[in-house]
Amino acid sequence: MDAINARSGVSSTPCPRNSPTETSLKPEPKPPAKPAFISPKYDARHLLLMHKFSTETYKSICGDHSDIEGWQVLIPKLAFEHEFLLHGIFSIAALHMAATNADPEQVLSYLDTALQCNELAFSPFREALAHLTPLNCDAVFAQSAIVTIIGIALPRLNAQHRGESFSMIETMMTVFELLQGASKISQISKPWRQASIFFKYEWRENTTLDPDVVNAIAQLRMLNGPIENTDSAQNSINQGAIDSLEDSFAKFTNTPHPAPILAWLTYVKREFVDGLRARQPFQLLILMNWAVLLNELEARFWWAKGCGKALVAELLSELKDHNEKWKSALQWPQQMSLENQLAKRHKGLGPHDIQRAGLNTKFRPGPISQFNCDQGIDSVAG
Repeated sequence: MDAINARSGVSSTPCPRNSPTETSLKPEPKPPAKPAFISPKYDARHLLLMHKFSTETYKSICGDHSDIEGWQVLIPKLAFEHEFLLHGIFSIAALHMAATNADPEQVLSYLDTALQCNELAFSPFREALAHLTPLNCDAVFAQSAIVTIIGIALPRLNAQHRGESFSMIETMMTVFELLQGASKISQISKPWRQASIFFKYEWRENTTLDPDVVNAIAQLRMLNGPIENTDSAQNSINQGAIDSLEDSFAKFTNTPHPAPILAWLTYVKREFVDGLRARQPFQLLILMNWAVLLNELEARFWWAKGCGKALVAELLSELKDHNEKWKSALQWPQQMSLENQLAKRHKGLGPHDIQRAGLNTKFRPGPISQFNCDQGIDSVAG
């Protein structure tokens, strides 16, 4: 990390590490809720970051007003019981500060802080993920979303402000690695999910998908069919990724939040990710269809700006040798990302406006909501 600070030429304040030898204040007798850790040296910078998160950055994860209590109030409270989540909040808030700051030195300083806090969160997050319980599952879910956002935005901001090389495909490979094992969240028992802050993201009954989405999913299944004749295991892995993708479209249709989109990254199997890393064409095609969903977020969230388009463009380049064979399958994600057709269908209407108007019978989200969370978006590179 010293190398990063030396390169940036500024001094950043890292998130403090807890020292087992430090003496903490004597707690009040029988407190109603005792944190799982005692915070020793959090300073004014960390207060600033928490203020940033609780007044602005939390909106970067909200889909609409129904998310406010969870991300603005309940998640920060959970962070004082799960330190990995506290470091995650500091990290994404620092990243937001970097994305919306006009001072180049401050930008580099906040990027360093975001990276440091993210590193501090990593090991305890992986430990919690390996030992998922009803007590930590909400914190792990929240941190999974935060890790995904940081993983998508940090490389792009570093490239913008430090001149580092940037590949959206490689960025997604890193995010997949960071989230390995997070699929356990989807496998927790129904009673846990019903008690969860995030239970509403599970609803998907009676969702009617747009015919174009149905057709795109059907084409993926059709192209996957012949693979069963040569590699039945790979066919099954691909089918699981396609099923999860359809589920993400369905959930996003009903509740247009970032969570159903980001969740797909946690649900696909490790073998599918290995295929992506090896640049297997069909796995890349599935990822390109997911990029359509990522593109839906860019008009609303600073961290997604330009990411869907960049991912589709890179994947099209990777798949150029398959243009004729997969012409129809490649055309739809390209059209959706470059022309942003989904947003245009009901321009100016949020999802709840559409539902009230009786129009939400197909996958036709306009802007995700009228809930503005893009402070300083013009300072972020497109």
